[in-house]
Amino acid sequence: MPSAEENEQKARNRGLPSIQEARDARSEGRTRWPSTKLWGYAALILAVGFILQWKWTGSDVERGRQKLLADQRGVAAELGPRWLPLRDRIEKWTMALAAGAPQAPHGASDVVEREELARWDFRVLPGIFLRQRAEDATTPEAIRAGARESLRDAFTACLMRVPNANATAGKACKRTRDCPARESCNEQDHCSRPAQPFNLRVAYRTMHILTDEWVRDVQAVDSELRLRLFQTSFEDAIRDDLPLAAEFLTQAQYYLVVLDETPPGMPLPPPVAADAGAPTTVAWNEALQGVAHFARVGVFRLSDEKMLLRVRREVGGEGGFELLGAQVAIEPSVLAARQRQANSCALALAVREAMGDTTAATVPPK
Repeated sequence: MPSAEENEQKARNRGLPSIQEARDARSEGRTRWPSTKLWGYAALILAVGFILQWKWTGSDVERGRQKLLADQRGVAAELGPRWLPLRDRIEKWTMALAAGAPQAPHGASDVVEREELARWDFRVLPGIFLRQRAEDATTPEAIRAGARESLRDAFTACLMRVPNANATAGKACKRTRDCPARESCNEQDHCSRPAQPFNLRVAYRTMHILTDEWVRDVQAVDSELRLRLFQTSFEDAIRDDLPLAAEFLTQAQYYLVVLDETPPGMPLPPPVAADAGAPTTVAWNEALQGVAHFARVGVFRLSDEKMLLRVRREVGGEGGFELLGAQVAIEPSVLAARQRQANSCALALAVREAMGDTTAATVPPK
């Protein structure tokens, strides 16, 4: 018959015997941590869970990538035949203009179809415009990279006769989706209709989703976050930018290109990464347009691929521009901007004079 002490011990032992044994072992100091086998099982479970999660995420990314590439192929099939042949012709003409002999004397290599230009004045028609350094026009890839910094400036303002709206008259915006239909968010962050001539940099930026480079970037995506970024930019381009770009590229009747030559002794900027080079390149382009240098200008008609104009002129020589009235303190950046505008407008006036425009001034604007 059990003693009173044994009955009391059994009363205290509640639950499964194994649990009580583990409890007693811990109280006696014989076991303080889970066994090695238990740690092994836990690690195995975690590893299996990680692999399953990785496979699930990878499958999800792969499905999203394949859908995005399928959507891209549909857009490329529709717009590629319209954009790619035009892009190739533009790049061919640009490289040919850049390859012309820079040592030719003033006017020796000019091509100006005055009679044709009198009948077909491109300055009142829709077209495409590009301005970049001549050194950036040696290969198609270099042209596309340099086009990122092409800006409409005083050259187009002094040359063209198309009535463009004030770039800052529309409402402020961050993206094109903030603007009314048929308007885009311009370089001044205001809504407006794209100005004429249509800046080629916008077309390159918008049509980038049709390129093999874009496809390779999507194929290399290895995370859901990066894939989502590509999906968002693709949707924005389809909804906002592509319709406008396609409209203006379809309407374009000529290609106008300006290539600024680096003057002797002015070094090229050091090579930089594409994602970090924009500020350096922009500042360098502005510096080039503010000094005396030669520039090449070409006009090509898209319907029959005829070159209507090719001239090379020096701008920014002696004289420059003059300040009217009393001399006042002006910020150096403002003076530099005025000099760039004067040089660009002087180049436009030289082109007008070469075309036989009797209203063109023969001296830089004051």
